[in-house]
Amino acid sequence: MSAKLKEKNKALKLVNSQLELANQRIMEYVELIESLYKSVNILTNQGNKDGLINILYGYTKEITHSNIVFYYDISESVHRLVIDRDDEAITSAIKKYIEEDLEHVLENKVPMEIQILGRNYAITPIRTTHKRYGILGCEINSNRESIIYRNNINQLQFLSELISTTLERLYLEEVNERLMLSEEQNRIANEIHDSVLQRLFGLSCGIFSIIRGLDELTKEDIKDELDFMRNTIAAVMKELREKIYGLSWKKSGSNSFITDIKNYIEETRRLNNVIIPFSITGDDELLSCECKKALYRAICEGISNAVRHGKASNIEVSLNIESDQIILSINDDGIGFDLNEVLVSKTRGLGIQNLYQIGESFGGNTTIDSTVGKGTKIRITIPYKELGNEEGVLYESTNC
Repeated sequence: MSAKLKEKNKALKLVNSQLELANQRIMEYVELIESLYKSVNILTNQGNKDGLINILYGYTKEITHSNIVFYYDISESVHRLVIDRDDEAITSAIKKYIEEDLEHVLENKVPMEIQILGRNYAITPIRTTHKRYGILGCEINSNRESIIYRNNINQLQFLSELISTTLERLYLEEVNERLMLSEEQNRIANEIHDSVLQRLFGLSCGIFSIIRGLDELTKEDIKDELDFMRNTIAAVMKELREKIYGLSWKKSGSNSFITDIKNYIEETRRLNNVIIPFSITGDDELLSCECKKALYRAICEGISNAVRHGKASNIEVSLNIESDQIILSINDDGIGFDLNEVLVSKTRGLGIQNLYQIGESFGGNTTIDSTVGKGTKIRITIPYKELGNEEGVLYESTNC
């Protein structure tokens, strides 16, 4: 009996250990998915397919914690394998297996397990009902009965669906361009993604925070937070209707561009208990729609990074619209980070890379100054020559 009891205790400890690790990874998983969505949104709007594949590949590796992740792209006439391995034997073996069994793999609707050179992999097709894009795979180190194994399979399934949806959206936008869909339809889609979904993500994070703090919050605290979220949802629904029915960023005589920024800041402040002063100088009504969208995305990304990763208590945001340039500054008192280390990591630095992309898309310059323990300073500068017309005018008169 003693031996059986010891054996049961040993098995129980193993299960508890797996559960603790699984819970830890789920927490990381939520943060990574939120960051992944924002990165995908920016690159999809830019039509950057290669950037999308690289980012989705990087997040797959981060989420699954797998040593080997690969993506076999068949969307073009020349197929290619995306993998960051210097081992030519592994790379060649994976490519050969997929090429020889391509049709069979693409027919599967769920991840399947295969073995190549003594290593176990889970692979799943990236496809929709009418188009096939590729195959996503990762090495599986856990045994089939473990919680980690099941989590990895579920994560791979989720990521395959997300990648399929993302590539489908990119493909449909290419079709839309070829069919010359109206500018108004594109405006609605972009504005919904740039504002409405950002706020919904904020609400999702707020709900998650309430769930984690249920034991510490009073009923009155929970009621106040739920009332605030209800009002925010009502505002989001109102904004969504306005986007759909064609009302612009200047609605009913009010400046909605500034209002949307302030609403996002207020929601973030309430949901995360941070202080975020915001100031603006200059006439934003002369900015083009595209510039406003880019600045809005940059502000959302900068604040989100400061709250989620920087653990900041104070975040100062300023937007200066000058005669020859636009300067956006986001400074926080968070824990800071090593910029070079984050950029080299390729996955952890995706939010930072998004800020660089936003600045570069307008020929501007993004500088980030961060020190561990001393906070972070972000500055995006956009010169007039990249925003104006052929005469060098900085701003574009618009009803956006």
